[in-house]
Amino acid sequence: MTPTPNYSIIIPNYNGSAFIPDCLKSIFAAVKNCPQNQFEIILVDNNSHDHSPSIFKDFFSQNKLSHLQSAVYYQQSNTGFAAAINYGINHAACPYVVVTNNDIVIKPDWFQIVSKVIVKNKTPKVSTFFGTILTRDGTRFESQGLKFYPNGRCHNLANGQKYLTSKLPQNPQVVWGASAALAVYPKKIIQSVGLFDSDFFAYEEDVDMALRFHKLGYQTIYVPQAISYHWGGATSKSMGNFRHRMDAKNWIYIIIKNYSSKEIQKNFWSIFVERLRNLSYLIKQTLKIYRLKSIFYLPFDIIRTYGEVIINFPTMIQKRRQIQTMIKYSH
Repeated sequence: MTPTPNYSIIIPNYNGSAFIPDCLKSIFAAVKNCPQNQFEIILVDNNSHDHSPSIFKDFFSQNKLSHLQSAVYYQQSNTGFAAAINYGINHAACPYVVVTNNDIVIKPDWFQIVSKVIVKNKTPKVSTFFGTILTRDGTRFESQGLKFYPNGRCHNLANGQKYLTSKLPQNPQVVWGASAALAVYPKKIIQSVGLFDSDFFAYEEDVDMALRFHKLGYQTIYVPQAISYHWGGATSKSMGNFRHRMDAKNWIYIIIKNYSSKEIQKNFWSIFVERLRNLSYLIKQTLKIYRLKSIFYLPFDIIRTYGEVIINFPTMIQKRRQIQTMIKYSH
């Protein structure tokens, strides 16, 4: 009999009290349907100012399963999404780590479906498993995987399209990459490639990881029938133009870190235009949020965003060398 996979479920959390109860209820129901598997669920709290860690602890004091353990780890400050994931991975006891946002709700059969696919694809070159992510109300697709372009642009497949079961492939498929809103990674593999990049703080850390996996020859498997629902950006919606500042910075990091000199030369102008698009979004969003106050906020945000890129440039170059070395010895 083929052994079933065991999972460490990692939830980075920052002020998630409005969303985490539904997330936990859905995970608990799905875990309950898999008594043959072992699970642990880890909340990594980024110094929340609400009572979300207490919600987590109270939930598992009242809801127990013999094959499920739970733990909370407290960070002294908000270290960001990527750093919280890494902390959870390094404390995970199981061979498969499930990274999930605190505003995700999964269907009760999610682990059953994913486990069957993992058992059939236990090869050293599969780095990621993930399912269909729908919007919170279940009417539209949020992601069927990531598609990446040479200019450094990436988007979620089927994003915004109306959800129809007829649009779901019948069988698992290999795709370019997966959204880290909800994905499964073999712990040994994700640790071997250097974990998520904590310099990203939030957003695009999944694109960076997927690009690294892709260059190292790993595969990502999309499991269409494993369905989840995502509130989407719940933690950052009240944080002004935060998303666009992170986008502008992190896309530059992705290019510096992961592209060879030949790739940058070949795609220079398309990369340049795409980065200008990121800047225009930052300007547009800042003007929309702050209106007349933008005259003060906009110069500061631009200087802060691109100043961080300049400051971290030597670090990104060092990481680029490490990645190029990994690529060299992986082939």
